[in-house]
Amino acid sequence: MTLMKYPVAKKSEFSELKPVFLQVGGMKVAVYKFKERFYAYSSWCPHQGGPACEGIVVGNAEAELGIDRVVREYTSTDNFSIACPWHGVEFDLQTGVCRADPRMRIASYRVETEGDDVFIVK
Repeated sequence: MTLMKYPVAKKSEFSELKPVFLQVGGMKVAVYKFKERFYAYSSWCPHQGGPACEGIVVGNAEAELGIDRVVREYTSTDNFSIACPWHGVEFDLQTGVCRADPRMRIASYRVETEGDDVFIVK
């Protein structure tokens, strides 16, 4: 099997957590930059076929129990999700796994960089 490289953009053209879209084999794909790493996903939502990656990227709602036994809720600045605009189903930005149902995930693609160039490899 021969792998194909699809050019996405220059690293310098990415903004943190903002998708860059391209077509790969007839599928709309979004590539995200987060903490100097790149993640690529199909924009097809496995929940009901919506345009998953056209939704917003949000910090995960998290909570922790303090030593005073008080639960503190906050929005994470380390963990983010892609929220499908049709129904709000959230997928972890780093894994593509659905936060509400880990059996569901958006399809991922391998990303490679060469110098300042970013590619999808399929």
